[in-house]
Amino acid sequence: MNADNEAHFEEFLLGRLSTSAGRTEEARHERKGFFDLATLEPLDPKPGEPIRLRFRCGADVTLLRLHVFWTDDGTEPEWNGRFEKQNSTQSAFARPLAAVWDTLAWGYIQDWEIELPAMPDGSLLRYAAVGIATDGQSVPCPSPIRKRHSSPEFAAVSIDRLQPPDWLSAAVIYQVFVDRFAPTPGRAFADHGDLSNRLGGTLWGLIDRLDDIASLGVNAIWLTPIFASPNYHGYAVSDFFRVEPALGGNAAWEKFVEACRERGLRILLDFVANHVSDQHPAFAAAIASKSSPTRNWFRFRRWPKTYDCFFDVSHQPELDAEQPAVRDHLLKAAVHWLENGCDGYRLDYAHGLSHGFWSQFRAATRAAAPDSAAFGEITHTPQVIRSYEGRLDGCLDFVLCELLRGTFARGTLRLSQFESQLRHHNDFFQDRLVLPSFLDNHDMNRFLIAADGDVRRLKVAALVQFLLPNPPVIYYGTEIGLSQDRPLGRLEEARLPMPPHEQWDHELRAFYCDLIRLRREIDPLRNPLQLQRVDDETRTAAWRIGRFELLVNLGDQQVHSLGGSQLRLATFNPGADSLDSGRLELPSLSAAVIAGPDDR
Repeated sequence: MNADNEAHFEEFLLGRLSTSAGRTEEARHERKGFFDLATLEPLDPKPGEPIRLRFRCGADVTLLRLHVFWTDDGTEPEWNGRFEKQNSTQSAFARPLAAVWDTLAWGYIQDWEIELPAMPDGSLLRYAAVGIATDGQSVPCPSPIRKRHSSPEFAAVSIDRLQPPDWLSAAVIYQVFVDRFAPTPGRAFADHGDLSNRLGGTLWGLIDRLDDIASLGVNAIWLTPIFASPNYHGYAVSDFFRVEPALGGNAAWEKFVEACRERGLRILLDFVANHVSDQHPAFAAAIASKSSPTRNWFRFRRWPKTYDCFFDVSHQPELDAEQPAVRDHLLKAAVHWLENGCDGYRLDYAHGLSHGFWSQFRAATRAAAPDSAAFGEITHTPQVIRSYEGRLDGCLDFVLCELLRGTFARGTLRLSQFESQLRHHNDFFQDRLVLPSFLDNHDMNRFLIAADGDVRRLKVAALVQFLLPNPPVIYYGTEIGLSQDRPLGRLEEARLPMPPHEQWDHELRAFYCDLIRLRREIDPLRNPLQLQRVDDETRTAAWRIGRFELLVNLGDQQVHSLGGSQLRLATFNPGADSLDSGRLELPSLSAAVIAGPDDR
């Protein structure tokens, strides 16, 4: 790709943070106003542990005092006009920390912190902060310049001993875009000249092809939204309690659950809590009458036609999930599907809702299904992602996706850069969250088109991905060579229908089957990659992993390694002569796993 195309592609990975201009804009925004950092110490407070809160004043705000009010019984903190606490509310003053000069803001930034007492198991901490400015006026947290619906006046934190379920860490996940995977047996996909319409994939078709998925060796399946929706993609729900009839309805869901259980497959549903369809009954009622009880479910700027909506798309009005009735509706829906066969959730646009909402979501879903899991889609900085520890079980690893694509698809990162950034990334998170990895998904160019169709690059990237500790995700079709007709001009380009068996790259699929078996044999959770050597001049590297060694050659020249007779898996066909000689020849753009030096 040329530079312009590459920049356009990157926008679909991390939104505005994919460009240098967008990152600068975000960095400036992070230095303005008065706000809760949402970085507790500890991030995931356990019963009996004191809790330290931290707030930040940008260069444009100066406070004389900072009041903090809190409760541990789940009620909202209360105080009067003289900042005197009411009912079960407790209060104290936060202390200012030393101001720090920030060149980007060209001013001093100051943090304030307060330590709250330890709380018992099951407590729901609710807190709010109010600053007093130099003119004596009160400044709410967040201040108006920072106000957004996911930054509520009242924050919430669940005090518990919850940990991510073991099965999530050990999962190999297959993502299915239901409308694009398989039509009902006996039917065919609609012509895909217009990818904006339904093409006819259903749960019935998925059930019929479930053996294809299970035979890969995966143990979890993630479905794009299946709830009632007027849109083919399902990311704007009209009824959270009903499966979309065009996908097979509730009857197909029941059979699908049964079929997955027979094959040992966990089920992850895509849950969209940030917004709904304009055909959702709550929204229809809200715009029909000013007195509707659901009017405050949405943020109207001018009733009834001007309201907050997802990415300014009017048919996707955003919910105000800080309203108790909205929160209860969403939590009831999540619990309902856990009680009816779902094992957990991928949470769409999770950053659109508050940390407090997800604290309560996790508490409610784990109470209903103790072994359930929830991981979020948060396309933001690692600092923001890490702040969800204790609020979610995990987050999709967009940073790793960037590293894998930059190194192995486009070749814009050197292997030494990949190794360094990967090490820092792992150290930064320190197993705080489960971070499912992926090479592509429904919102970005498929890996193969980013790699100019070079399957060798895909194999090397997949081999590295599957030898990293967090659970790998396979986007439907990637394992059989599905690409797209053209680079993204719209998201639909990466959502072509799954081709019939005769059009599959069966050799690539067999490689993925071997890859999953290798992952289970090596167990990267207990055997992390350890760098042995890297050479940016030849573009080669080697890592130790347990009793094995991973060799990578991204250079133009063939390289050699001793120990070829101990080959475990290669992205290429080494040939019998090479194996008999005890020397492995790695061609350009290849990788292999061999027995480590101690096992030869």
